[in-house]
Amino acid sequence: MSSLTRKVPSQRVADDVFSSYLRRMFDDPFTTTSSGSWMPAVEVSETNEVMVLTAELPGIEEKALKITIDNNVLTIAGEKEQELTDAPPAKNYYLSERFYGAFQRSFALPRTVDMEHIKAAFDKGILTVTLPKLPQAKGKVIEVTGR
Repeated sequence: MSSLTRKVPSQRVADDVFSSYLRRMFDDPFTTTSSGSWMPAVEVSETNEVMVLTAELPGIEEKALKITIDNNVLTIAGEKEQELTDAPPAKNYYLSERFYGAFQRSFALPRTVDMEHIKAAFDKGILTVTLPKLPQAKGKVIEVTGR
């Protein structure tokens, strides 16, 4: 006969989680969070022409998103509302790993971004913010010639 054993996380695991959170908070100067209850997953990539920020925002309506730029800081804010039904019977949750509520993520933009031509698109729960670079930030290749 098998028995169920309840495992209690050790202090070391709790310390590792806390240390990881502190590292993320202090070691990553590109992003900050603010008073939201959850943070969407984000990727930032770069080519010679643009930087692209994508954020996973499943279940969020386009009208619930707000994107602002102030002092070279791009802020993405929004809210994911919980799907509630008032009709009986009430649900009993046994496991819930979904996040609801307000979120806000802020990103310090480099001076090389062309602030006037930033574009945002939202499709199938993915927000894509395209940040074009200024011409002088794209670099220049200098040809080397012989005498």
